[in-house]
Amino acid sequence: MYNEATYSQVCFMKSLTTLDVLVVQPANLAASASVTDAHSKHPFLLNSKQAHYNQSYEYFLEKCQQSGIKAGLTTSTDIIGPGTCSNYWTASLGNWKKVSNRAKSLQIFDKFLPVSPLRASERQLMLSDEAIMPFHDAKLFDIFCDKLLTYQKFSQYGIPTVGIKTNKIADIKTSLKQLKVLIEKPRFAGDFSDKIVLKDRYGASGNFVYKISEDFVTNIKNLMLKNKKVSFVLQPFVSFDKGFTYKKNTTATDLRLIFHHDKLLQCYIRMAKANDFRCNEHQGGRLEYVTKNDIPSLIRKISHQLVAKINKPHSLYALDFVVSNSGNVYFIEGNIGPGIDWDKTKKIDEAMSKQLIRSIVNEFAFRIDHAGA
Repeated sequence: MYNEATYSQVCFMKSLTTLDVLVVQPANLAASASVTDAHSKHPFLLNSKQAHYNQSYEYFLEKCQQSGIKAGLTTSTDIIGPGTCSNYWTASLGNWKKVSNRAKSLQIFDKFLPVSPLRASERQLMLSDEAIMPFHDAKLFDIFCDKLLTYQKFSQYGIPTVGIKTNKIADIKTSLKQLKVLIEKPRFAGDFSDKIVLKDRYGASGNFVYKISEDFVTNIKNLMLKNKKVSFVLQPFVSFDKGFTYKKNTTATDLRLIFHHDKLLQCYIRMAKANDFRCNEHQGGRLEYVTKNDIPSLIRKISHQLVAKINKPHSLYALDFVVSNSGNVYFIEGNIGPGIDWDKTKKIDEAMSKQLIRSIVNEFAFRIDHAGA
């Protein structure tokens, strides 16, 4: 005979679905499956900038299903415990379905960053049990989410980077002095202009990145006051608009190499729009996939040195580089979660993104098969 407390616990356990993989998206990008309005029939609203993610994550979930992996998609705000969500989405044959059951998975495809105290607390709750396994290596995740830490770990390859403690003038001046000391090293001669870059320390997609040409202290202070919730770092501005040329197209260009299992899986370049230095697609940059042979040999050499230092053989990550106008290579940053979406007007984008998704699903299949081994 059950008492009332035991009966409630049994009912709770009956309503808990076990998944092999749970995809967790940030709540500011994806809609919760608990939303019942007539417009929320997809996890990524059709009238939003994220609508194209519906097709890529539908493909992701269908590939999981074909591999015998039971998977669902939820949002960070739906996390209610370690690896556990209050509801989730599934997709099959082009249709999205809301599932109101609670679900739990030991394998998490973590697609949201701790960019705010709320997101950080949600991520901490999600991973608060050692049995829960995020797809991305935790230590590498911490390094690549922090541009200052990335530089400190790989300073011999990176652009000199310093933090700014506060928006007080004294702290800004201290950071500028620290940066000046770093860039006066002989190996940087001729690579940096007289401008500096103020950049979100934990940011992505080229947001909160500013090039400052004059009156550094005042402009930095004003930008920090305008964006009080953002932590910033300072870097010298690398002149790189003529450093790398692809098909006779000279413009500010960065090069991204994606590694999985310590092997180069894909590479592409991103070219900034006219009169901009930010190469991100979200900032108007143009992406083009290239072959390994299109990547300068020095970048390939440095990337393999970085891979050896990172030493995470089962991780998926991207390494971003620029070539200065003097021909020197700089490691900009690492990306722990390269996007798996595509431009549906470009067949090559779709093919490469689907290859990346299949590689991720295969990795999950391997981890699930070897769990507890």
